[in-house]
Amino acid sequence: MQRIRIRVLPVTLIALLALAIAGIAQASAQKSATKLVGTTGPGFTITLTKGGTAVKTLKAGKYEITVNDKSSMHNFHLFGPGVNKKTGVPFIGKKTWSVTLKKGKYTYQCDIHFASGMIGHFKVK
Repeated sequence: MQRIRIRVLPVTLIALLALAIAGIAQASAQKSATKLVGTTGPGFTITLTKGGTAVKTLKAGKYEITVNDKSSMHNFHLFGPGVNKKTGVPFIGKKTWSVTLKKGKYTYQCDIHFASGMIGHFKVK
């Protein structure tokens, strides 16, 4: 009886270790942020995309947003439940924000030209 326990114990430990590693890998994958791209300018355009497709709805969670601000006469302003991030109007360049989006409605706009159509909305479910 002793020999059986000794042989089963290492196999059990290896199986438990494999399950623990798989659980850690899955938790790590779930925590990684989804990437979005916001672009404003150089003309009178503003967009927010995920994988090259315009964002209309997203799931609640963590996101990494890379903003490409291509004009000194525009900014990129994202706001909604718990989020208020923006670039400056004279700023030209790239910024990356880490945000946690909650359920609700979000807006991205150029604060100077939103009335001219430089505005977009999306929902988080």
